[in-house]
Amino acid sequence: MRESFWDRLRNIVPSRYDDPDVRLFKTLIYALIGAVFLMIIAGLTTFLFSLEGNEETMVPELLGQDVIDALVALQERQLVVEVDVRYSADPALAGTIIGQSPPAGTIVRAGRGIELIVSRGARIDSIGTYVGRSITDVRAELRALFATGDQTILLAEPQYVFSAEEAGTIIAQDPTPGTEITTITEVNLVVSRGEDVARITLPSFIGLPFETALERLSQSNIPFRFSLVEAAADQRSGLVVEQDPAPGEEVEIGSFVDFVMTQPAFVPEGEVFGLIERSLPDYAVDVELTMEALAPTGEREVIFTMLHPGQALSVPYQVTENSSIILYRSGLEVFRVFARQQADEESEG
Repeated sequence: MRESFWDRLRNIVPSRYDDPDVRLFKTLIYALIGAVFLMIIAGLTTFLFSLEGNEETMVPELLGQDVIDALVALQERQLVVEVDVRYSADPALAGTIIGQSPPAGTIVRAGRGIELIVSRGARIDSIGTYVGRSITDVRAELRALFATGDQTILLAEPQYVFSAEEAGTIIAQDPTPGTEITTITEVNLVVSRGEDVARITLPSFIGLPFETALERLSQSNIPFRFSLVEAAADQRSGLVVEQDPAPGEEVEIGSFVDFVMTQPAFVPEGEVFGLIERSLPDYAVDVELTMEALAPTGEREVIFTMLHPGQALSVPYQVTENSSIILYRSGLEVFRVFARQQADEESEG
């Protein structure tokens, strides 16, 4: 006799007539089936909600707005705010938005994070007192202050004058201390060169080979500039033929002397003659300049070494071909050129 549907269902469904072990087994099976069913329902529900998603909205234009107004505008659109505070060059921008990401007009879903860059104003809002301080210290201080923010103070090229103050000391400034900074401000400084230096009587360098002239100029710390001319029929080559100021004149120590020399008519094989010309900074105090030639063999030859005010450099040389000619300032390399047979091919170091 075939079992009816209800008989089969009774055999499947737990019953008090079942053996305890069978009843427990049936109960566990139905519990497992129920749990799987609930998980499927939960997954479908989550999927349907995700398809619907958050409402889309457009990121508003916030640049230049007050930070409070910007926060309100984003909250109205259910957007999450991420704030980054930075210094800016303009003190008047303090508390306003100077950057945003994503940009205005971008379509995003509600709940999206919007990064706002808020200005905390200028790192410095007034001009400091620089008079009486070292120009080197002031430069270092401003460099450190603006290392991580927009610069509001720019130092113009200082004016150097002789004074009783120690060389390198600031003796005047414009604008005056305490001047409010409303935008990027240029500061003009007057810096002492030290007391007016003594004067010397110029010896004669005329008729000397240029190497000898360089040696004597270095020993006396007399700044020099050389220029070249072709030797006339009655002139020897490679010699100083003019100097300005003239021999016997009194000049201030540290002032330049200009020399004219005749170009060598003969340069030994394997050597190169040339003239190095460079513009240098106008140093607040004389610095040690050394120029040397580094031959391909590794041999070094000092061309000149002296205390020098900077500004200009014009130095003749005759060295082994393909030597590196290097200028050092207080032991640090400033530049190097390569002495080649063709007219001075140069390479900045």
